[in-house]
Amino acid sequence: MRPLARIILKMLSRPTMVLVMSGVMVLYTLLYLWLTGDIAGGGAGGWHTTFPAWERAFQSRGPFQFEPVGLISLGALVWTFSPLNTVMAASMGLLVGLNVVAGWWLWRSPRQCGLGGSSTGLLALIPAFLAGGACCAPLILIWLGLPIAGALAGVTPLLVPVALLLLVAGLWFSLQRLAREGGLS
Repeated sequence: MRPLARIILKMLSRPTMVLVMSGVMVLYTLLYLWLTGDIAGGGAGGWHTTFPAWERAFQSRGPFQFEPVGLISLGALVWTFSPLNTVMAASMGLLVGLNVVAGWWLWRSPRQCGLGGSSTGLLALIPAFLAGGACCAPLILIWLGLPIAGALAGVTPLLVPVALLLLVAGLWFSLQRLAREGGLS
């Protein structure tokens, strides 16, 4: 087995790391779906589901945004369910979660970063949050109605692949550092 895969499996064998990674993944996924409008308020209460349009699953409504195939209503929340949007949000959430866990481990073992101070390993978490926020930050500005949002609206679709690339690169570099120093000892 490859050393990086071994390190990921070792990280995922620790319940605390799985809990942190899962929590970050779920929170990121829900935030992303809320900001893109797939999850919104305005439900009538109760529980209701309907999935009448599976044929639209691959229809694009914009760059990296796909048409919903159904509706899930749970209390005051309404989720216009798009499987591809949900998979994309969860994948990015998983990458953010793995980056946070790898950064957390590097922070707990600052010698692995090659930096002297005990809090300097925390710098490894910054790229994960910046890359994860690359697609959500402009959406937050748009959602809040801030004037700068108009300038960012044109580049927002490009930030999804940039964020994915940055998250994969950040995870790879963090895992390389862990592998170089002997992994999760």
